[in-house]
Amino acid sequence: MLCFAFIAGSILSARYLISGTTNSLNTGISRLGADIIVVPSQAADAAEDVILTGQPTSFFFNETPIPEILRTPGVSAICPEVYISTLAATCCSYPVQMVGFNSSEGFTITPWLQSSLKGPLKRDQIIVGSDIVGNVGSQLEFYGQNFTIAAKLAPTGMGMDETVFLRLQDAYTMATESKTMAVEPLNITSGQISAVLVQVGHGYNPQGVAFVIELNVPGSQAIVSNGLVETVANQISATVDLLYVAAASVTLVSLPLIALISSMVINERKKEIGVLRAIGGTRRFVLKLFLAEAITLALIGGAVGASVSFFGMYAFGKLIALSLQIPFLWPSLEETVGEAVLSLAIVVGAGTVAALYPAVKNSRLEPYEAIRSGES
Repeated sequence: MLCFAFIAGSILSARYLISGTTNSLNTGISRLGADIIVVPSQAADAAEDVILTGQPTSFFFNETPIPEILRTPGVSAICPEVYISTLAATCCSYPVQMVGFNSSEGFTITPWLQSSLKGPLKRDQIIVGSDIVGNVGSQLEFYGQNFTIAAKLAPTGMGMDETVFLRLQDAYTMATESKTMAVEPLNITSGQISAVLVQVGHGYNPQGVAFVIELNVPGSQAIVSNGLVETVANQISATVDLLYVAAASVTLVSLPLIALISSMVINERKKEIGVLRAIGGTRRFVLKLFLAEAITLALIGGAVGASVSFFGMYAFGKLIALSLQIPFLWPSLEETVGEAVLSLAIVVGAGTVAALYPAVKNSRLEPYEAIRSGES
């Protein structure tokens, strides 16, 4: 049962990590609304950290790349952004990432807030991620300026859960007024940008458009949204592979062990097998009896392992995601049940295979032979 518990727990943990990361990427990237994110080449890693994990940072283009990006074939819409890392905020005891964006652009995060946000953001209004403390209507202070929370995003498991979004013009105003209102001024000049979100027109390949943008804008790197999936897959692959290898190793070691234990248990019951056969029990009945026992043990052990894995991931899932530097969003109930059923099915299959040979072998014993060997 301990072997079965370890196998089920390892498989469920690996599947849970994969499912949670996939959910987060699908939700976050679709909410981002961009096919390509253009950033300074030296800040590409920092930009990925902002998007995936919300690691606060600030970086800027030396010159605006907007004209060159707009001239690139296949670019249908753009949205410039400015990234600001706060030193402190009334909402949190840690630095927060602020993103100034053009709220009138139709493909940014605002379409996801149609029920709670009517029209573009107004002056000194902000949209906050799900992990930012504060309710709609409450105020937060950044760089000496008060902002009102106009809407709050649903969880994505990505960096936007810990991000504050404000109008681009408000970001420039905040920087100007911080020289007199903040303890430490924010050094941003009007027109400075950190990134440009790009939507690609129908029929164009984002990879190809990204390549042309990098040629047209020296010193830039165009991050394709779908490429973030590969980045995260590489980050999580080692951990998932380790869990799968551990489960496979335990399975391979356990199969002969379980077969040996099953054989010993069945040999101790040869007399009972003979009696069952003598009073009319068929070979199939005896076989089903021992297979049912093996399946029951596998189910109990698998259920224990799956339960421990589930509660462990529930308690430490965020910590694991942070340590692996990956986005993570809790899988739905249907997905969790599906993964648990899969792990239990694998465990039951392994238990059945291990117990099959000794069960078949002893079910073929003749009643007299089984009673005699059981008494010896």
